[in-house]
Amino acid sequence: MNGIELFFILLQIGFIIYILYYIIAFLSGAPFVPSTSVTSKSMIELAELKKGKKVYDLGSGNGKLLLLAAQKGAIAVGFEINPILVLFSNIRTFFSPYKDNVRTILKDFWLADIHDADVVFVYLLPWRMEKLAQKLKEETQPGTVIVSNSFIFPKWKVLRQDVDHHVYVFKR
Repeated sequence: MNGIELFFILLQIGFIIYILYYIIAFLSGAPFVPSTSVTSKSMIELAELKKGKKVYDLGSGNGKLLLLAAQKGAIAVGFEINPILVLFSNIRTFFSPYKDNVRTILKDFWLADIHDADVVFVYLLPWRMEKLAQKLKEETQPGTVIVSNSFIFPKWKVLRQDVDHHVYVFKR
């Protein structure tokens, strides 16, 4: 086997691994769909972050929200199941001036401990929102702010919203 054949075999294996993680993410309700910059900024503003607040991003993708939260002085932790995105996010964080306040963890957010959250960011498909609402009720403290991109919790009252960018804020 020559070098070019080995390269294409490794490329195919990498593609299969990527597709596998994408399927798992879709089934769990959180495929990687990056938020636009305008929507991300709206989520940060509506969260009303303050210095020292603990922020979790469930399905943190490329880490954009984590870095924006850290710019506001928050301690930001992301949970992501795609190792490629975790690596990308950690490299991005390493070169950021906010690297001491940001961490991305390779973990399924359904298994993550979020009991000490002040703010939780979510961008989940509609059919998983009720299950997530149950997790948030069981694991977060009253007063925790939940900021959702695009989808609402069917039985929760919207506290604040950005209608133009489909951002909704709830309070536990």
